[in-house]
Amino acid sequence: MNLSGKRVLVTGASGFIGGHVCEALLGRGARVRAMVRRTSDVSQLAGLDIEYVHAELNDVDGMNRACEGVDVVVHTAAAVGSFGEWEHFHETGVLGTERLIEAAHRHGARRFVHLSSIAVYGFRQHCGPVNEDVPFDLTPQGWNHYVREKVMSEQLLWQAHAANKIEATSIRPVIVIGARDRNAIPRLVDLLHLPVTALPGSPDLRFPLVCIEDCVDVIMRALENDVSVGRAYNVAGEPIRLGEFFRLLAKHARRPAPKLYLPTGLVTAAVGVLEGVWKILRRPGEPITTRIAIVLAGYDYDTDCTRAKEELGWTPNGDYEAAIVAAMEKPAVAARGSLAGKPPGATASTVREGHT
Repeated sequence: MNLSGKRVLVTGASGFIGGHVCEALLGRGARVRAMVRRTSDVSQLAGLDIEYVHAELNDVDGMNRACEGVDVVVHTAAAVGSFGEWEHFHETGVLGTERLIEAAHRHGARRFVHLSSIAVYGFRQHCGPVNEDVPFDLTPQGWNHYVREKVMSEQLLWQAHAANKIEATSIRPVIVIGARDRNAIPRLVDLLHLPVTALPGSPDLRFPLVCIEDCVDVIMRALENDVSVGRAYNVAGEPIRLGEFFRLLAKHARRPAPKLYLPTGLVTAAVGVLEGVWKILRRPGEPITTRIAIVLAGYDYDTDCTRAKEELGWTPNGDYEAAIVAAMEKPAVAARGSLAGKPPGATASTVREGHT
């Protein structure tokens, strides 16, 4: 598909991945419509020549307005996080995706690219490389609402594709890092400020990372190539070991690199107790670390991206150290052109773009 002149709806546009997708689409001549909440912080979109529509994933009328006259939907919004109640993940990530698919179908926006995650395979130790044919994890840990959300939303995606309501593609990235990252790198830096930082597993485990530029490149290639219709694509950068990643992170955070490693099961159980105490005390936000963060770091992830390389001609070129530095920099808002219908910025939304 030639994106020039196409009207593309981006959900989660105020978020990390969604914002970068908006920029990439504009660079290809697309007309971008950004779906954001009224309370979303849209500062990273300042100066972009895009149209805004206010809607939430539980707002059927709002999603109908968002999809009206649209050629393509890029769905990056989801319940992002590793802590909270299932009702939130289900309402936002699962039912929200279902409502958006129905709105796209109703208004003839057939092309639908869904930002999923390697979470669909489960956060556990796999035997051998994980490619797109590995079955979904239908029995995740009881506390792992993020995996459950991602599996159920993808199931809805493929059901709609099979029913000829949409032409679907699923993008399944690992942990995405880079400029304007508000989640992964800031939280990992916080860990380094603890009196003692204990990491799960061992320093030789492969840590699942991809740079934001490489992730967005796959999304653009999928949109521009019809071979991607009906296909899913894993997205991971070149392998990096857990110890090496934290050495780079500590270097730029000016903190000592962690040297203490404990069994993954032990750390997961201990953090589960922390989560329980956090809920009992009704503390706001999330604990400094969560069980999902532990199982993401505490197993050896061998993510096979052969399909994206062969079908889309994609090659990861990102530099992890540069991505860490960019994520640590204070975001600068540049004047990049006119801004159509900019809503007032407020606090960052808890319903934002999905990335592992």
